[in-house]
Amino acid sequence: MEFFPGAGTAPWVLVLLALAGAVIGGLTGRVLATGGYRIESDQAADLPRHWWWPAVLLAGLWVLMGWRIGDYAGWSALPAFLFFAWLAVALVWIDADVHRLPDGLVLPAYPALLVLVLVGTVGLGDWGALVRALACGAAMYAVYFVMAFVSPSSLGFGDVKLSGLIGFLVGWIGIYQAFVAVVAAFLVGGLVGLVLLVGRRAGLRSHIAFGPSMLVGAFVGMLVQYHVVA
Repeated sequence: MEFFPGAGTAPWVLVLLALAGAVIGGLTGRVLATGGYRIESDQAADLPRHWWWPAVLLAGLWVLMGWRIGDYAGWSALPAFLFFAWLAVALVWIDADVHRLPDGLVLPAYPALLVLVLVGTVGLGDWGALVRALACGAAMYAVYFVMAFVSPSSLGFGDVKLSGLIGFLVGWIGIYQAFVAVVAAFLVGGLVGLVLLVGRRAGLRSHIAFGPSMLVGAFVGMLVQYHVVA
């Protein structure tokens, strides 16, 4: 399957996506800034004060998804990727704050994303894409599950549950893209860890949230284009 950016995405559509993303991201940041996601077992410091950055990040991600996905499958695929971008922003905030990916966000995202991807599949008219998505989601979940079982200090079960979502959505684009998402996640995670160590913001035994790196890897995988040359 060859996948191309949405060449039919008009500039005014990208502007609307940026504005909508900024509004929704700002509202999301306001809600997250209340700390309602925190539980008693969380060992967290003061609440993040900069509620505005989710607005900037989500606006950028929605423009990126509008350009990358665009009118693919008659625009029916875009909502799934916009939803995932919103979820990513919320999870980055929470995981960076309390080093936890809450089930209250991740688990309901499974049926929500399944419905949205199903709509995109109907619009695409290629049921093989849905089968591939399910297979990639299951495979990525299994890989992360094994790694978390072998080294629970490195990966949490929240990361495992998030991996299934990433594999499912990125796998809908292509197997190669899902593979890139996994590799990119560990490269980004390694780079972040190195920067924190050099900057003395973390030690060798410090727990560094891996969810943000996984999500960055997912978007890297979405952006990759793979062309088979006969």
